[in-house]
Amino acid sequence: SAWKTYTQYGPRGRGYFLTDEVGTRFIEKARALGVKTICVHKGLPFGRQSYEHSQCSDIGVVAKRFPDVNFLVYHSGFVTSVAEQAYDESGRRDGIDTLIHSLIKNGVKPGSNVYAELGSTWRFLMRDPDQGAHALGKLIRHCGESNVLWGTDSIWYGSPQDQIQAFRTFQIAPALRERFGYAEITPSVRAKIFGLNAAKVYGLSPEEV
Repeated sequence: SAWKTYTQYGPRGRGYFLTDEVGTRFIEKARALGVKTICVHKGLPFGRQSYEHSQCSDIGVVAKRFPDVNFLVYHSGFVTSVAEQAYDESGRRDGIDTLIHSLIKNGVKPGSNVYAELGSTWRFLMRDPDQGAHALGKLIRHCGESNVLWGTDSIWYGSPQDQIQAFRTFQIAPALRERFGYAEITPSVRAKIFGLNAAKVYGLSPEEV
């Protein structure tokens, strides 16, 4: 159904970008085999050696180059050491901004073929409502409300119930919505993120499931 890759660790132990020869061959091989969904770990760097490859400058490029492929960006480029704030148009800030900047720079519109996944990202940000609001606000605005995917990474942390409960009640403050153009987290948006968006990507029928 999908291929998963970590661009922070590739041939000879070095990281790579999806735009490099290694990344391009990876995508083209998947397409040749009829796999049109690629999941890629972006953010949560493994260390200083591969830090640059954990960022998202390559996502917009390959999304534009391969419009028939869906790119699921695990962790959405989030870096724990970078405070999530309103998008910086200069493109100088790391973290989720690298994903947003790459999409804008390459003309990848909301609702296209790039999906932002929240595994570990939401677990970290749910303890800081302002950062959480900026992160979700930016992702919904620039990826689209149908292109944000629920994830918990609960295999590492145990039960995701606290993450679920936090997201059920989370709301972006009206002042932030008005100032930065963020969307309200409506029941419809919540349901999409909780699972309907992922079901669509993988061609699953929620009713049948």
